Amino acid sequence: MKTTSLRLVDKIALPNGLVLELYDYSRRVAGDRWFVGLLSRIPIEVSREDFASVAQEQGLYEEFIRQQGQPIYFEMKKERNFIDQREKDQIFRQLLDELRQHALSYMGHRSFARGFIRQRVRDFEERQKWWK
Repeated sequence: MKTTSLRLVDKIALPNGLVLELYDYSRRVAGDRWFVGLLSRIPIEVSREDFASVAQEQGLYEEFIRQQGQPIYFEMKKERNFIDQREKDQIFRQLLDELRQHALSYMGHRSFARGFIRQRVRDFEERQKWWK
């Protein structure tokens, strides 16, 4: 994600061994109006074995890593626009609370990383077919 100003707010160790990073990328829009942004990011290392277990085509691991980078990132954004300056901190806390209530069990599930890797590998393989 290309954002001019990411401020790390918290890191949460998940039960599956991953670490959830929470960033604030809020900014002033105009006058006393704000764009409030919360980025949730989980870095996930992809091993050769992880790749091979979900890939349809073998031998693409190096190309996957070259194009995707290591680690790959699960990212989820929550945003609100045109928020009064007096309410921006409350809105950001609300976004954080909602994430903690509703998404932590999903992100912390033991099969979360495997499912995310599977989807990224499938997307990658699909793109590779277009270039053949």
